[in-house]
Amino acid sequence: MGRLVTQPLVWFVIISLSIFGLDNLIPEGRDEIFVSAAQKDRIALLWKTQTGKDASIQELDSLVKNWIEEEVLFRQALRLGLDQDDSIVRRRLVQKLGFIAEAQMGPEPEYAELESYYSQNILDYTLPLRYSFRQLYFLDQATANAQVSQAKLGNNISSSGTTSMLNDSYAFRSELDIDATFGSGFSLKLNGLPVGEWQGPIESSFGYHLIYLTSIHAEEAAPLKSVLDSVGSDYQQFQKLNARQRYVDALLDDYLIRYEEL
Repeated sequence: MGRLVTQPLVWFVIISLSIFGLDNLIPEGRDEIFVSAAQKDRIALLWKTQTGKDASIQELDSLVKNWIEEEVLFRQALRLGLDQDDSIVRRRLVQKLGFIAEAQMGPEPEYAELESYYSQNILDYTLPLRYSFRQLYFLDQATANAQVSQAKLGNNISSSGTTSMLNDSYAFRSELDIDATFGSGFSLKLNGLPVGEWQGPIESSFGYHLIYLTSIHAEEAAPLKSVLDSVGSDYQQFQKLNARQRYVDALLDDYLIRYEEL
């Protein structure tokens, strides 16, 4: 037995069998999931962004474990082809690529660029016709008629009216604002009313109103300085859309688009 152990051929067979046994214990083609320090930092940053606080050691370990499990499921889904012909996955990928394209929109705009954009889109920054007025509210039409008659005789009726949740006066209200407060179509009944006189009664979804127009403000463009933040935000969105379209157009240049003839 001692002589057999000293033979090189015997050792060769023993080592070969050992390697063969180990190979059988280790799955072939096993993928590696490498959790880099940068990946852990990204996971920790995402947690802080969502919760507003730093992750503890235990929380970070759990988050990394969840990420590993998600990565395993993701890779398996790709192997099974679950990403193919899936409209949700398709839209998500297109959306992500769109974000990348929009990020290439360039530096912050100069004031002159915003001024030019404002001029080209002046209708978006034009204030509509607006009304400033006082109102008196009544539950029934007869009482409202009696009060407007008193006003026409020169009597002060400002203290009349029924208490309600409505304001006594409104300033610079557009037709859209007025309809939102008093009900659809109420603003149309203000058209043509004279300024400086009690008029009515005008029916609303609440009851009846006497209206005293104090001012009618004509449609006008808002000065650029007063809407500069809005113009800047709109211009950035405009740049994003342009950058996205340029990106798509550049990609389309690499494709030949053909349609099946019917």
